[in-house]
Amino acid sequence: MPKRRAPVPSPAPLTTSRSALLEDGSDAAFRRLVNGLLALSQRHQALRDGHAARIGLAGPAYSILISVLHLGTQGAVSVSDVAAHMKVSAAFITAETNKLEAAGLLEKRRDPQDGRRLQLVVTAAGSARLAALAPTQRVINDIEFGPLSRAEFRTLLRLVENLNGAADRALELQRALATEDQRGAA
Repeated sequence: MPKRRAPVPSPAPLTTSRSALLEDGSDAAFRRLVNGLLALSQRHQALRDGHAARIGLAGPAYSILISVLHLGTQGAVSVSDVAAHMKVSAAFITAETNKLEAAGLLEKRRDPQDGRRLQLVVTAAGSARLAALAPTQRVINDIEFGPLSRAEFRTLLRLVENLNGAADRALELQRALATEDQRGAA
């Protein structure tokens, strides 16, 4: 009886057409990068959730609290400032800041120059929780980002900022295409 040959799988369609992202006509390295970024993002989110849990918060609430603290070093912080910083909706920030305010970790004050606007301020209790977390946070961050040299850190920061802008544009296109698909199906 002749040996059966294993079927040769047909090549998967390319997921990018940019030559800079292809190696020898293959997108395998690009797909490895995307999968690596997703895995890194999930791990980083798990670390954020762990930081949050240490101070009795959920991950998003912790991110908002620390964002308000850091943005506040540059001036007054509004809901829209935090939403833009975190790339989420203002409605989400409003709901979460209401919870942080109820917990006594964040205060909402009327803007003295525009009474319609609210300013977000971390309370002493919120600052104390973040300060208590900082030593652990430093150790965790030092390990997570330990493989990076200063030059690699600066390059990674620039690349992530550039990719975030490109991802925003890609999301806009994806939404427009989905709208077109829905119109075509109607």
